[in-house]
Amino acid sequence: MTSEAGDVRPLVDDLFRTQAGLLTARLARIFGPGGLADAEEVAQAALLKALAVWPFQGVPDNPEGWLWRVARNMALDRLRARRFIAPIAPEDIADALPAEAVETPAFLAELEDDRLRLVFACCHPVLAREAQLALTLKTVCGLGTAEIAAAFLVPEATLAQRLVRAKAKLAEARVPFAIPGPDELPDRLAAVLEVVYLTFNEGYEAARGEGLIRRELTDEALRLSRLLADHPVAGRPESRALAALLHLLAARLPARADAHGNLVLLAEQDRALWDGRLIAEGFRWLRLSLAGEVETRWHLEAAIAAAHAQAPAWAETDWPQILSLYDRLLARHPSPVVALNRAVALAEAAGAEAGLEALEALRDEAPLARYPLYAAARAEMNRRLGNRAAAVDLLRAALGLDLAAPMRRLLERRLLEPAPDGG
Repeated sequence: MTSEAGDVRPLVDDLFRTQAGLLTARLARIFGPGGLADAEEVAQAALLKALAVWPFQGVPDNPEGWLWRVARNMALDRLRARRFIAPIAPEDIADALPAEAVETPAFLAELEDDRLRLVFACCHPVLAREAQLALTLKTVCGLGTAEIAAAFLVPEATLAQRLVRAKAKLAEARVPFAIPGPDELPDRLAAVLEVVYLTFNEGYEAARGEGLIRRELTDEALRLSRLLADHPVAGRPESRALAALLHLLAARLPARADAHGNLVLLAEQDRALWDGRLIAEGFRWLRLSLAGEVETRWHLEAAIAAAHAQAPAWAETDWPQILSLYDRLLARHPSPVVALNRAVALAEAAGAEAGLEALEALRDEAPLARYPLYAAARAEMNRRLGNRAAAVDLLRAALGLDLAAPMRRLLERRLLEPAPDGG
């Protein structure tokens, strides 16, 4: 049955979010070292062809299988046109790949392996750490340039130039698409884990747009974290600690937005809505992560999330424990955002005045000038202390930043709230 164009575009948009990374990963193996740009172009071309063809021919029963066949054929045509001899596996050069093959467990497992290979290729040490992260978020996870720039707190043009240079470097170095051996793994794994974390963060609280949560990104990050944690080589304690952290955070998603899509802060969430299955899975990964002797930032962040998960209510949270964990995290992984979160924990443990003093000490941290939660946290401390005018000024400053709609609505609501009785 023929589909109307208006019916097809949402499907293709959804497939772009869920399949572009998989297609790119699979195609990268066909093109071989240096072929990342080709893989990206062909994946996008296949999706554009679906947008052009499906309104007239109808949506196939297996859209993913159709996309893979089209992308594979485009890739092979491109290689033949160049008369380029590449190490192509027999299953990749077969004239016909049944659509059903895409749904077989063996093929799906192979796709997941390809995805991990591409992640590790993008995190090759030939690239600087920021370039590794940006390239993986763009190529494997499907984030847009604007979204990644917001995550890095840098201008979009700067991020776009970084991506172009990163692809060129990988091509010049002819980086193989492979999971590194034990000797190379530790340095590469650190960047991979950070990529998965940043992907989850963008899904947990979208930097732009009307929606608060992007489940395709949180689901993708959870899937990657499990792949890494279960992998015979990459399944190290830090991988399992990250899996623990993401599962514990994902458990809060059902309570994170109200029926109107408004952001609900942790202090105000209905904890009965938290996903008990994900919490149990998070604690399982946390226990497994303790098998090693090294304490990483992921262990500490997972421990903080676990402390929140164990508290029946905000008022019953063990804030001294959380503050102690933040102190250790700040010593191991100093960053302005960690310092901001520590200041918020300090306010709960020792009072708003202590929290505000810690926040004011961060005023010279340049990244926080573009981070709306910093101004919002200072506003909240001033509100608690009865400094209504200062709180209003800070909230208005935060509203002048580039904000997603749910965060903007939250800050606008805060503007209307009176100072608490008694200061």
